[in-house]
Amino acid sequence: MKKRFLNFGLLLALGLTTALFNSCGRDDDNNGDTIDNASKITATNVNNGSTQIKTVKAIVFWESGNNYESEAIAQAPYQNNGFTLELPATLQDKYLETIDTDDLEGIFVSDKNFKSCFLEDLRGYNGDDNVIGYFYLEEDNENWEHYTSWIYVDRNVTIKGEVVDDEEQGNFDLTLKKGWNIVYESYIEMENGIVMDSFTISSKKPSGVYFTWNFYDDYDCSSTSVASKSVKNSKSFFSKLKENKKK
Repeated sequence: MKKRFLNFGLLLALGLTTALFNSCGRDDDNNGDTIDNASKITATNVNNGSTQIKTVKAIVFWESGNNYESEAIAQAPYQNNGFTLELPATLQDKYLETIDTDDLEGIFVSDKNFKSCFLEDLRGYNGDDNVIGYFYLEEDNENWEHYTSWIYVDRNVTIKGEVVDDEEQGNFDLTLKKGWNIVYESYIEMENGIVMDSFTISSKKPSGVYFTWNFYDDYDCSSTSVASKSVKNSKSFFSKLKENKKK
């Protein structure tokens, strides 16, 4: 399937950010695991896991003057082929970002003053505290891609709407609550005379999707076939909202 994701550095240069998630509530994983709340990330039976992984860290980025900084907001040991991360209940204001929604076409945002922080990476570190790869909760095959991500918002907000252009069509259906949220992003390629990408970004877990945890080491992430793994969320919520601004 065609990959259309950009790298994070380019997104920052374009003033873009990423992703959204479903808050609170109980969500059953297709592999039998349960997500009790969005601030607790539990990974079990990780595919392609490695004995070299010693620590898992949740990394966020924020703007600092003309530069972007990053740091870990949570970390946990990697053991028994999995990990459990506890995200902080609140985030410092320096991590939070607003989006200019005044001229967005076709997208309803209930509170345009909301601030958010996207959890950019779940990284694996070795015993020397060096990054050796990345974790994703996903289903990815030739015809479709489904991703799971985390975002923090400073207030309740609803984002709904449809977008259609010559290259893709999509739907936003998000109800976010103050705190950490989980969002499900689905990308499907369709053919209607021309090739068009269809995406859905929703608070509702897609039915019939079998999400699994996967680890991609630095070599995998740099290869042509899976280069998008470390930057897959670049085409998600905020970037797509920006793309939908009126000309």
